[in-house]
Amino acid sequence: MRLSHEAKDMIATIALVLAIILALNMAISPESNRDMFSWTIGLVALAIFFWLWSRREATAESDAGAAEAAEEAVQEAEDLMKRTIVRREDDANAEADDLTRINGIGAVFQTVLNEAGIRTYATLARASVDELEALIEASGRSRPGRLETWPQQAELAAKGDWDALARFADELQQ
Repeated sequence: MRLSHEAKDMIATIALVLAIILALNMAISPESNRDMFSWTIGLVALAIFFWLWSRREATAESDAGAAEAAEEAVQEAEDLMKRTIVRREDDANAEADDLTRINGIGAVFQTVLNEAGIRTYATLARASVDELEALIEASGRSRPGRLETWPQQAELAAKGDWDALARFADELQQ
């Protein structure tokens, strides 16, 4: 038979209340209820047993939930690492572009992106906003404004369309 945590807690509470009632009854008329002492001890033991049993399973379930969350975090980290490794292999021979030409990217964010393997406009254009947010968060920096426009701007820069990039940057300033 499988009991829920609530049922175990209720059984423990009932056993404890009955033990208290028996103990009070023994205190009121000690001569007639001497045989109730063993029942009182038994009920206290039962209450402790069910309480411990309930807590043990609650701890096991919370440990299982924590393990599942940790497994998901590890999977996300592995996925991000695989994407970063692929980018590094793609751009290993390419000369690094000046990512600071993208509106919102300064020297600090360029360093963060370069360390993550994003060294060219083309690579930045292929990055998703979620990937960029994860990289920035992993670096310990706060999310910059206009991060969601970086891939669009990088696509224009990769094509060498500097006039369109300048118009795009002007629109962002308005």
